Order: sequence, then C-alpha cells, then structure tokens
Amino acid sequence: MTSSLLDHTLLSAHDPKTGRYDASRLASTLEITNKEMAAVVGYTPTGLSKNPASPRLQPKLRELVGPLNRLRELLDGRMELVRIWLKAPHPYLEAATPLSYLEAGKLDTVETLVHLMETGQPG
Repeated sequence: MTSSLLDHTLLSAHDPKTGRYDASRLASTLEITNKEMAAVVGYTPTGLSKNPASPRLQPKLRELVGPLNRLRELLDGRMELVRIWLKAPHPYLEAATPLSYLEAGKLDTVETLVHLMETGQPG
C-alpha cells in the first residue's frame, strides 16, 4: 500500500533524511554523471557535490522529476527504459538526445515530447 501512495515521485531521487530531492541521487537513478546533472539543473559540478539536496535546487528538481515520473509511468514503471529514452537520439530532436536538451536548459521540449506520448501522438 505504501508504495502506491508514493507513485507520484521517484523515491530514489530523494534524500531520506530531509525528504528533499537530491540531485546526486537523481543522477544516480538516471545513470548520468554529476557534470551532466549539474548542467541540467544549472549548477556547477562542485556546487552540486557540496549540497545536492539544497533548498535552492528543489524547484528545478521538481520540474525535472515531474516529466520523468510521467515517462516512467508510460514505460510500465521501468526506469531502465526511461534511461534509454533519455540517451537515445530522437527524430523529433533532429537526432539529438532528450538528455542533451535537458543539459541545454530545454526542459520544455522534453516535457512536450512526454505530453505527446501521453496523448497518443508520435513522440
């Protein structure tokens, strides 16, 4: 019962002590580097390492986890498929990867792709 109450989030992305999102834990969940995660959230790798659950990071991490969690739901709850989707060249992105768009600060584009998939459109 408890796990279904928390289906709206990625548990592995949280710091169990504070309950806040933790950028390092999310990077680990996505199997991306600290440097890649720092680019996604607009931090330096050093700053991210020092305080990965910083209150200042929470809004950006919430924005990121939302579409990732919805993507996970679309992919039968399988994080390995989320990781593949993020790292695979995508035809709607001119063969770039969704991760590269996240690193470039284009979360809205990735959000749009997830929305297209949710509504049954090619994406």
